[in-house]
Amino acid sequence: MAKIGITLNEVLRDFISQVEYTYNKYYVTNEDDKVNISENPVTSFELEKHFPFPSVDALNEFMYREAALEIFGHADQLYPNLFAQLNLFIMDINDDEEHQVELISREAINSIPSTFFFLSKTLCRAERIRFVSKHEDKWDGVDVLITANPKALRAKPEGKISVKVSSTYNTDIEADYTISDIREFITDKTLRDKILNTKITDYEEIN
Repeated sequence: MAKIGITLNEVLRDFISQVEYTYNKYYVTNEDDKVNISENPVTSFELEKHFPFPSVDALNEFMYREAALEIFGHADQLYPNLFAQLNLFIMDINDDEEHQVELISREAINSIPSTFFFLSKTLCRAERIRFVSKHEDKWDGVDVLITANPKALRAKPEGKISVKVSSTYNTDIEADYTISDIREFITDKTLRDKILNTKITDYEEIN
């Protein structure tokens, strides 16, 4: 049995776009200073490089305390009906009793209840949900981690399988497998079986 970890941000939750919207709504007073990720994509997960707060602490205060509900709770699912597809996938996995699925997210302070709100409004039926404070802790207790987060991908322990969801900010990060979005893993049984049956994790990119 493989234990599959799926992270939320930029895999299931449209996190970056919601940060952009919330930043522009509450933090920008001059129209010319608005962030536009369509014209200037986020190319690094060091978000302070793209959302110019006075400091990293100010960014974290805004994200995890002041505007947590707006950012983490009111964000959309990354694709229409994504959680409906995920729920069916989890139900099939549970029925087969072959593997386990766990949703994992790095959260802090007010983003935790806000994320519960996000999962509630999307009618998420996942039975296993885990919050961590460090990116490397996402790997605890799972055999496979599906994530877009470059810090989590870099922290992969020996003997585990990384599945990178492609984004503008992780193009230079290696992984055992690369997919364009989580729906590939959910719907493509051949690909999924290949990933879950991998014994030795050498770098391979799936086009």
